[in-house]
Amino acid sequence: MSSKRPVELGRDVRLFLLFLSEINLVMGGLFFVYPSLVVSLWPWSVKALAVRFIGAIFLAIAFGCWSALRAKIWQRAKILVLVGGTFFGITSLVSVVLAASEGGGYVVSAWAGYFLIASLGNFYLLNRYGWARKPQDRLGSDRPWKTARWFFRIQTVIVGIFGIMMLLLPDVAQHQFWPWLVATPTLQMFAGLFLATCLATGWASLQTDLGRIRVLLPLDVIFPSLALLAVAIHWDVISSQSPSTLVTGVWVFIYAFVAVGSVFLYFSSRKIATT
Repeated sequence: MSSKRPVELGRDVRLFLLFLSEINLVMGGLFFVYPSLVVSLWPWSVKALAVRFIGAIFLAIAFGCWSALRAKIWQRAKILVLVGGTFFGITSLVSVVLAASEGGGYVVSAWAGYFLIASLGNFYLLNRYGWARKPQDRLGSDRPWKTARWFFRIQTVIVGIFGIMMLLLPDVAQHQFWPWLVATPTLQMFAGLFLATCLATGWASLQTDLGRIRVLLPLDVIFPSLALLAVAIHWDVISSQSPSTLVTGVWVFIYAFVAVGSVFLYFSSRKIATT
């Protein structure tokens, strides 16, 4: 490989991302479409709305893997590897703590093993290919895209604050600002996604290369869009369990803001790239 060309995704990266995407696509589709069939297979108590949210996470990860594969260049795809490693890492810790507190079991051990393997696989790739840019990896212009920068900054603050609260103070989060009743491990799993997203959007807010920005947008569209669909399907649960109408309205606005904003940035980036 020429030292003057950006480092491309190696065969091991492509195979791992393809493998991870297919697993999460199957699980995500099953969880989102047929939540009642998988409730008993989850390692802790969940109901249909939470199962659909988990399915939305898995589907977003699948699309994120495909986006990384399409990026082809490591310095554009690496952020999604970090997202996957962070989310699966936090979720594996949640599962291990649950297993230790409740005496383990085949189901929780199997899920904890999967989350841990997925996390370690992502971090292995990060360690092997490295995070730092080499001279040939400097892509794009030096002019920031102000619209994207502010969108990602706002999103970083929101998901960062909520993610930390949900992970470290789940009881406070449950009673003060989460719009329906869920088990603590579920809330902490959602926190894992929020904190992984916080890392990604904070990184994206500093980028000038359109390819590095665009690689995040499919994930940023899929999860909030499917989450809104799940909320619409289970509106009776939200309306009866939400702490207040204000809390419900804030969350609906945040998910809509992220989904619509990401779609806008995706199509705007394509127009900029062709001009």
